[in-house]
Amino acid sequence: NLEFRINSKFVEVINIMKIHSIDNAAKHLVLKGRDIELITIKLDNVQLKKNAYIVDDNQLKINGPFKNNFSLEIKSRIDPFNNTSLEGLYSSSGLLTTQCEAEGFRRICYHPDRPDILSRYVVKITAPKERYPTILCNGNLILDRLDPKDSRMRTVIWQDPHPKPSYLFALVLGKLYEQKSSYTTKSGKNILIRVHTNENDIKYSSHAISSLKKAMAWDEQIYALEYDLEQYNIVAVRHFNMGAMENKSLNIFNSKLIIADETLSTDSELEKIESVIAHEYFHNWTGNRVTCRDWFQLSLKEGLTVFRDQSFTADLHSFSVKRIQDVLSLRNIQFKEDSGPTSHAVKPLKYNSIDNFYTSTIYEKGAEIIRMLETLLGKELFREGLKFYLYKFDGKAATTEDFLDSFLEIINHKKIKTSFKLDEFKAWYEKAGTPKVKIKHVWNSKKGILELSFTQSIQTNNKRSEPLIIPIKFKLFDKNGMITGENLFILDKEKKKLCIKNLPKTKKGPYISLFRDFSAPVIWNTDVCDLDLLELLKVDDNLFSKWEVSQRLVKKFIINRSKNLIDSKLEDLYISSLKLIIEKREKYDLRFVAKLLELPGLPEIEASQKNIDPISIYNANSNFQAAIAKKLSPQLYELLANIKPSLSLNWPNGVGERELTAIAWKWLTKIGDVSICTEALNAVKSDSMSLSKAGLNALNPIICAQREEALEIFYQRWKDKPIILDSWFNLQASNPNNNSFNTIESLLKHHRFDPLAPNAIRAVLGGFANNMPNFHAIDGSGYNFMAEQIILIDQKNAITASRLVKVFSNWKNYIQIHQEKINDALKILDRQNLSSNTREIINLMKN
Repeated sequence: NLEFRINSKFVEVINIMKIHSIDNAAKHLVLKGRDIELITIKLDNVQLKKNAYIVDDNQLKINGPFKNNFSLEIKSRIDPFNNTSLEGLYSSSGLLTTQCEAEGFRRICYHPDRPDILSRYVVKITAPKERYPTILCNGNLILDRLDPKDSRMRTVIWQDPHPKPSYLFALVLGKLYEQKSSYTTKSGKNILIRVHTNENDIKYSSHAISSLKKAMAWDEQIYALEYDLEQYNIVAVRHFNMGAMENKSLNIFNSKLIIADETLSTDSELEKIESVIAHEYFHNWTGNRVTCRDWFQLSLKEGLTVFRDQSFTADLHSFSVKRIQDVLSLRNIQFKEDSGPTSHAVKPLKYNSIDNFYTSTIYEKGAEIIRMLETLLGKELFREGLKFYLYKFDGKAATTEDFLDSFLEIINHKKIKTSFKLDEFKAWYEKAGTPKVKIKHVWNSKKGILELSFTQSIQTNNKRSEPLIIPIKFKLFDKNGMITGENLFILDKEKKKLCIKNLPKTKKGPYISLFRDFSAPVIWNTDVCDLDLLELLKVDDNLFSKWEVSQRLVKKFIINRSKNLIDSKLEDLYISSLKLIIEKREKYDLRFVAKLLELPGLPEIEASQKNIDPISIYNANSNFQAAIAKKLSPQLYELLANIKPSLSLNWPNGVGERELTAIAWKWLTKIGDVSICTEALNAVKSDSMSLSKAGLNALNPIICAQREEALEIFYQRWKDKPIILDSWFNLQASNPNNNSFNTIESLLKHHRFDPLAPNAIRAVLGGFANNMPNFHAIDGSGYNFMAEQIILIDQKNAITASRLVKVFSNWKNYIQIHQEKINDALKILDRQNLSSNTREIINLMKN
């Protein structure tokens, strides 16, 4: 039982816990607590004297002995109004809101604050009715009345019938406006849906409601999982460290991921919002009803739920495009993480600050492990195993082993023989680093036999590790199309061969499509020549694999250009293939064509080599864009004219056309086309945020009058909308042509910049980190500037600071001069009195 009494300068918290002791010999009860003013403690209604307990900065230790069952009442005070950490209970733009994952609940009241301690909560809140007309908590509302002794005060009681860990507790108070809707489950239960925002934004909440209903219907259809309470609340908060939080029945979202329509949000943002809404809803079962025993199991809920939201988006839109998007994110973020000092296993062995483990490894790599399991078992058996796991551990805290053993139980019960050992598959959770796979081929034209030799390796703590189970989807083609169906090969040894017989006895061997749909999260290389890759680009029927071939070739072109090596003949052959695809685009999803034309991200290109010169890579990338634009300009102009009528279609229609327009504008402005610059400028004034930002992104890196005019138009139009103005800050900070430090400092002092909003901080300093010529300035000034800003942020928000410091994580892979200058910046940070979050990352980078 929790009671909150809200005052103007503090909040009084009364916490009554019923405790069952499983160790009668225990001499102490230790409860976690931080920034809490303790008032009184009662053990079984008897107030304890001060010598019966010890309080320090992080915990409360109560002396025993204890009965088997006892009650503990702790009265305390907290100050949410001066809490800038954005953890626990804190103030945000007039609201009082919470963030308890991972260890924020200990800033609210003294409690064990462990994910395996599940309790049923009854929460009573008394607050001034004028200041806090909206009062929300987990579960169902059971009382709402004015205080009979003081009509200025209002009392509300919420009860959550489901046991939950403290990290899922949520509380929101303030002046909020709501949009209501409802959803009827398959069993006929009516669910009240409420989205809460400030007054000006409530009209933009329809997309969130629509997304939630789609997620509810999908989970019922695919996994037969229904929602289990009477209402579902979502609140949009500007000051929020996370993207969103799955608190039982009361999701709290960063406002950028709720407030949306086509005038405010790009096509990709609308899809992302739909996906994140679904992600938090799917947590109701994979995370809430079944939670994780400890934080080492974090990917048990996050990796699994990411896999579910990825599958949801793929089913609603395009499987191939979604797969490309997810792999791009994995390669540009997680692979980079795996190659640096902050590399860790999906199930880490230790941590100092759990907040530092909310990483792409836990989420995206964790999702890839689940996807491999689905590939190995097949969809039907995988879904049956997942349902059994949820049934077996409903209302409990589980482990990764519990999850995998649930599948093993189903396999044994059905007496199914699998082509892999599930016990050995667990190694994916335990090993840090990205596995590498090398493939060599030998073609025997006389016998029609193709022999493929696979070798896998993974470095863990500078030692070679035991082999993993790696599923490899493959298919063979000739110039006229496929010659085999898709097959699955399981690489479960360090070295293994695959012999494919009875193939056509042609002089030229078949073209080999490997790791189709990215069937395993590995870095793989093959001895197939570039000309064969070009042929595969033409004939492969798997869109992901087609895109993969294109990416491999482009990465090679850019890396070669960074070393002043240009293979003009091969580049021309590649560009001719692109021309053909653009001309025959009606055969494809236009979103796929857009993805095919996008160049690889700079982090992914950097990861393809050692002794990285970031400026050379940046320049080579820019020059290759210009080269493509020149040679493809006739096709690009024809494309723009042809797709223009579809640009005004409402999302999700017209997305491919808008994405292709953005790419064409970006490329054609690079070769100085003034008419395209004007077209991009006019788009900034449009009612489509997708086209508006496409115009800004095309103009941002070039020097022209239209750029300044476009930025001014965008600023004047959106200066009162912080979630959109963040984009303006980001563009200014990332512009390589600016006098960067003066610009960044002026942005940080700008009267519209909110230094307490993580989104705003990421917009400016994240934009600066992507400003390659200035961030990577040869004199180290960019690195030092970033270090100084991280120190300032760390004093207020340790989570944001610790995430920002990872911009230096790849420093040991750079050429000597950049290594030295980043090391100097790390020394600046190392000398400071940093939070434990940021200190842990710095220590990892030093080693």
